[in-house]
Amino acid sequence: MNTIALPRSTYSEILKRQARADVAIARLQEAVKELKYEDDEIKPSVLKRIERQSRLLDEGKGIKLMNMKEYRTYVRSL
Repeated sequence: MNTIALPRSTYSEILKRQARADVAIARLQEAVKELKYEDDEIKPSVLKRIERQSRLLDEGKGIKLMNMKEYRTYVRSL
């Protein structure tokens, strides 16, 4: 197995980004739950896009975002 050495600062930055992304995803999930309860259902077209993105992430395929601004823009575009 090959290993890659990362500087400690780079690794800690990756962990911080992951933590911020996890928090943002949790907030998004809460917002979706609230919308679902308010409207009693999500539009099928929106639900289909969210499920597709979830499936791709589960398969390890996804997009690379450089910062939270790009992430927010991406989430709003869903």
